[in-house]
Amino acid sequence: MTKDVEIKGILFDFDMTLVDSSYAIHRCINLLADYIGVEHVSREKVLENIGFTIEDCYRNFWGDFKQEWLDYYREMFRSEEQDGLLLFPGVLETLSILREQEIKVGVASNRYIIQPVLEATKLAEYLDASVGLIDVENAKPEPDILYKGFEQLDVSLENAVYVGDTDIDMKTTIAAGVRGIGMTTGNFSSKSLKKFGAWKVMDDVREILALTSV
Repeated sequence: MTKDVEIKGILFDFDMTLVDSSYAIHRCINLLADYIGVEHVSREKVLENIGFTIEDCYRNFWGDFKQEWLDYYREMFRSEEQDGLLLFPGVLETLSILREQEIKVGVASNRYIIQPVLEATKLAEYLDASVGLIDVENAKPEPDILYKGFEQLDVSLENAVYVGDTDIDMKTTIAAGVRGIGMTTGNFSSKSLKKFGAWKVMDDVREILALTSV
């Protein structure tokens, strides 16, 4: 893989791009299901819905969304979910090298508030920017999150890359007019990610360094 664009800033999705959150979310969603008296959700169903807003996830799981469900989840299971988040191999190493190369890095996610999970996974200290839904008007695939993130990084869109694992992520890059790198670490294949507009597709986050090394 050769370097064919000058990359000055990279934003990453969080769930299933930097962190395998599927097991933690699966466990905690089913603890919530027990509490509210609805059917359990399979891990495959959880994977299919990672990237959607939490409201849409609940509707897809159970055909409804109630604010008290989300409030209870945040009160009772947030810390347990955070404890179960697993960084993918090479993430901290890659972020560290990117910053040594003076490439600005951040996270842009459809999570409503992103900072707590960044601190829980020790990612916060490696980042120059972080954007969640609380910071913008519209969720992905609208481009708001990317515009806000690259504004925080002070990087022009032609020198920007967004890294994500879903069709929503790739649609967001197209809407924003930035290059998208699709990661096969989530629920989408290389072929699917390319279909939805990925500029490049990777199986391991460390492959990004081939694009940024001199």
